Amino acid sequence: MSSHDRSLEDAAEHIIDTLKHFLQVNMILIATSDTTSNRILRAFDRGDDNHTDMLTHSLLSPLCKLVVDQGFSHLAIPDLSDDSRTSQLPDIDQLPQSCSLVGVPVKTSSNEAVGAICLLGKGPIELNEQQLSIVKSMAAILGYVIELENASVTDSLTGLYNRRYLSHVYQSGADKQFSVMFIDIDDFKDVNDTYGHDFGDLLLLEISGRLKQNVRKSDILVRYGGDEFLIFFQHLVDNQDIEFVASKIRDSIKEPFEIRDQTIRISASIGISANYGLGSSLKELISDADQAMYGVKQNEKSL
Repeated sequence: MSSHDRSLEDAAEHIIDTLKHFLQVNMILIATSDTTSNRILRAFDRGDDNHTDMLTHSLLSPLCKLVVDQGFSHLAIPDLSDDSRTSQLPDIDQLPQSCSLVGVPVKTSSNEAVGAICLLGKGPIELNEQQLSIVKSMAAILGYVIELENASVTDSLTGLYNRRYLSHVYQSGADKQFSVMFIDIDDFKDVNDTYGHDFGDLLLLEISGRLKQNVRKSDILVRYGGDEFLIFFQHLVDNQDIEFVASKIRDSIKEPFEIRDQTIRISASIGISANYGLGSSLKELISDADQAMYGVKQNEKSL
């Protein structure tokens, strides 16, 4: 488990330890959310722990997503089986009759919902003003922790993931089928030497924006070094699909950039590797893509 995950799970554990002592609810859930999925960080069940495990993927995650997606400071549903937003969820019949929900979204300082604290009760959950305020305070603290953790694995210039984030990718991608694209901007040093490093930073920011436009939300985009980028594509291992994306990225980067009233044209060398179900580690895939990129660059120089 990466240190990124451990920090969040430790924070969730402390929050649950605090809430369970003064809230008389049957279950407390803490989840994080991103563009592709919701993940239960910690779950406390005052009754049967196995019941929690059984419901985690089939029901609890959609409930947390509902809290994340709604636009209020908190969500209260007195009976999940009798509410149009929840009555059709998978396995809702596994919950006790009249099971209720109170959920508070976890938000960052920019008001982005990145998770939820959910309370489940076998009857109506009645929180007084002070109790609800404490749950909201815990959600704010967790939002702050998530924001700090995200900042530690995010490149300050481009907003892409940085090299530190790779430890999380190595952990979470161990059982997934990935292909890797290694992108190096050709002769970027000449840009810095000619126009200055501030100009170079603006160019990198523009390049990052174009890369984002050519990948899916589920793809992972990393600024690997100064002018080097990695893209992890999950379940995109067909040669034609990868080459199609690579071609789009090459063409996008070849389009002229307008920066500080200067028009500049650049190109990129791209290397690709994929495990094709052969069990190659992500570190090996990165190394292979790096070598492939270097080969492309050498071939271009020899032309």
